[in-house]
Amino acid sequence: MKQWFWLLLATLFLNACKTMPVAGPGTDKQAAYKSRAEIISGISEWGLVGRISLDDGEEGGSGRLQWVVRADQSTMDFHGAMGRGAWQLKAGPEGAVLKLADGNEYFANAVDALIQKQVGWPVPVTALQWWVRGLVAPGSVDEQQLDNAGLLTKLQQFGWQIDFNRYTSDAGVPMPTRLDVRQENYRVKLAISRWQMPSINVTAN
Repeated sequence: MKQWFWLLLATLFLNACKTMPVAGPGTDKQAAYKSRAEIISGISEWGLVGRISLDDGEEGGSGRLQWVVRADQSTMDFHGAMGRGAWQLKAGPEGAVLKLADGNEYFANAVDALIQKQVGWPVPVTALQWWVRGLVAPGSVDEQQLDNAGLLTKLQQFGWQIDFNRYTSDAGVPMPTRLDVRQENYRVKLAISRWQMPSINVTAN
């Protein structure tokens, strides 16, 4: 009789263990995000190649983008974006310069202010340098969503909604390949075909 009693008790205990929720799943996601963020943010030199699409609800365009970051210097080369032909945007501690296909150059102390003036609407270049790598930009965050691997899937920051629609991975480090950045009628879409990073060479399928 005692044998049946202990067998029944053990069975009930095992079933209870199977249905018991795992404590702190959000903590696991946050830990995974933090671990990846430390790796990615520690890489000061990186680059990407892909396509960018800009749309303000009335006017838009798309083109090829090559973005290279070396320490504190960022260089973005555009071809065909917004119907302006080829143009290059450089930013660093000394300020920002935009060089157009006709040879004209425009300067500003901050890259976002320069783009606001020349493009006509606020492309968030400074924050985009973080978002494009799947990272939250420094500053306050309205909302963020992580998947089970700790990768950003949605982010609301500085009045922008960012959807991370696809990641690709190499050497165990996932990197975004599809981003959709929106604020009211303004929209920036990025399709990244290749990442260039030390010991990481990620190519999207």
